[in-house]
Amino acid sequence: MKRKLVLSGSALLSLLCVAGVQAEEGVSGHVEVTGKSIDVSGNKAKFSEYGDADSGITGGVEMKYDAESGFLNFTADEIARDTQNFKIEAGQYEKFKLDAYYKEIQHNFDFDARSFYTGVGTNNLTTTATSASLPTNAAAWPSVFDYAISRDQYGAGIKLNMLKPFFADFSVSQEDRTGIKAAGVYSSVSIELPEPVDYETNTFKAEIGYGEDPFFVSMSYLNSSFDNANDYLYFQSLTAANTSEFLTLPPDNDYSKLAFKGRVKLPLSSSLSLSYGKSEAESESNLATAYNTAGNARTNTLSDPLFNGKVETTSYNIVLASNPLNFLDGKVFYSNYDKENKSDRIISTVGTTTFTNHLFDYEKTSYGVEAGLKLPADIKLTPYYKFVNVERHRGDLPETDDDIYGIDAKWNGLDFMTVKAGYERMERDSRWEQLQLVTGTQASADAIEPYIRRFDAADQDRDTFKLGLDISPNDRLNIGLGYKHKISDYTETVYGLLEEKSDSFNISADFAVNNAIMISGYADYEVATIDQTERAMATTVNTTTANPVDTNATDGNYTWTANQKNKSLDYGVAVDMAVIPKVLSLRAQFDHVRSDGLADFTYYESVPAGYTNETVDSQNWDDYSKNSILLKATYNTTEKITLVGGYAYEHYKYNDQFSDGYTYVWGATTKSYLTGAGMDPNYNANVFFLTAKYKF
Repeated sequence: MKRKLVLSGSALLSLLCVAGVQAEEGVSGHVEVTGKSIDVSGNKAKFSEYGDADSGITGGVEMKYDAESGFLNFTADEIARDTQNFKIEAGQYEKFKLDAYYKEIQHNFDFDARSFYTGVGTNNLTTTATSASLPTNAAAWPSVFDYAISRDQYGAGIKLNMLKPFFADFSVSQEDRTGIKAAGVYSSVSIELPEPVDYETNTFKAEIGYGEDPFFVSMSYLNSSFDNANDYLYFQSLTAANTSEFLTLPPDNDYSKLAFKGRVKLPLSSSLSLSYGKSEAESESNLATAYNTAGNARTNTLSDPLFNGKVETTSYNIVLASNPLNFLDGKVFYSNYDKENKSDRIISTVGTTTFTNHLFDYEKTSYGVEAGLKLPADIKLTPYYKFVNVERHRGDLPETDDDIYGIDAKWNGLDFMTVKAGYERMERDSRWEQLQLVTGTQASADAIEPYIRRFDAADQDRDTFKLGLDISPNDRLNIGLGYKHKISDYTETVYGLLEEKSDSFNISADFAVNNAIMISGYADYEVATIDQTERAMATTVNTTTANPVDTNATDGNYTWTANQKNKSLDYGVAVDMAVIPKVLSLRAQFDHVRSDGLADFTYYESVPAGYTNETVDSQNWDDYSKNSILLKATYNTTEKITLVGGYAYEHYKYNDQFSDGYTYVWGATTKSYLTGAGMDPNYNANVFFLTAKYKF
């Protein structure tokens, strides 16, 4: 398929070149050819994570034909690369438009990964080795492959508006995803597996409506089907000879949605907007009735071996907006989102233990009001209030209420300066319930759970302040300044996340030295901290060992804290110079991105062996830096021919507590096996490029 499309694109390119030479009235566009020389030392996949890492020649085309009888537009970019795309549009104004497209998207994770399994890329991984006999030297493993996913998207559509004020819009599309991604499994030993990706998604969209003041209404329908060529990934067990285990892969599923939108204009410069949507997602999957544990087969008795998944979602929104006076505007709104899980509940029995899968669903309701008030001296105040209620089907925090209120202010009192400021307060009240265990010891949960509040729904007070300043003292200078402070306090939490805080500063500026030279730059700096407290319990969990007031510091039950601090800095500067106005221009640009993380651990007992509370901290907690340089020259040789050439450089370095010193095999007695996913992402890249562009 790809080769055919490349050849088709090349043929179109040739035809359009001829069209350009013989350009007629109403035809315009350009044809360009680009050559790239790419040299990467280090992780080539990280450098080209969303692109094509290879040197080569590519091309681009843009053609526009415009006449009273109709129009035709064609574009093509990155031809013959892994990121090529084509699009064509044609139609008649005020009557209809046809369009079709093809697009490739590449996502590279890691190149030259290794596995002791053969059959990589399929859903059947085999090996004759056991955990004890596997070579620890990954260079001896038989399979070398790339972690990468390619997405091919193509589709077509038609828009009809010849019967105004009525309109209709129909489209179909397909996306094919192929490649390999990393998956982790545990079966007596931990193994990283190359999971095959072979997905196909087909989508149909339709919308019909009416639009003429003061009314607008539309109905739309969407249907999407997802097909996975592989239901399971089978892999040879390392602990049981001649035994194959499996990993369940994403199941086939279907999704459909019916939606309505409407708006009516009302007196007093007001409008009422309504929207409603109902969707349904369905899938089914065969469940395992047996599994392997340490080389021994275990039977899993199921109430039904076929799982039918079904989720229905309903949403609606109402917004009334008004601008009755030239100094007053506002809106009130109400919305509801209800996700109902109607999937099967399967009873699983292993020995004397039974388990029934939990179905998660939730409902979110929100309403609020916002008003804009223009005051003398070019001041505008916008106070607002929003209430959000969420009901979740979960055992610990089934309901939360958020009260959010704030005010934004803007001052334009001076021609050369604008000041913006804002404050927002959120108060979250959560309803806590004692977690009821399906398996395990309920007494342990009764002892520890009263101290735990999981941060996604925990009681929280959050304050946000922001300040912005835009200054333009003259036509040549523009400056922007900004500051934001945010702090979240988890008020009812004893064990868990206690506080999050961040302060960010930014500045940007551009200065025209003269008519030929422009200098621009920016800088962003942020400091973010996260504080948490946890409890480690080596003995039975009960009201004594779980108590935050530690009465026995030597019994193996102790509290520990983690204070994380992350500092990030981005800055850059660019110089643009018109050496010969409208003929030769130069650009030089430098960008720097850096993040420096620290995790400060404090153990109130049992510091890990070989450490103290002073040395147990992690200085490299998600640290990274990237420097980029761009040098580019643009030369307009004639009104129709342009040459663009340049050089780009990138240096990327990453350090982290958990990825430094990467090894494929780790563990003394019980080993774990990796394949190289995420290993050593550092790189240096040098890119030279030259583009020739012809306009017609």
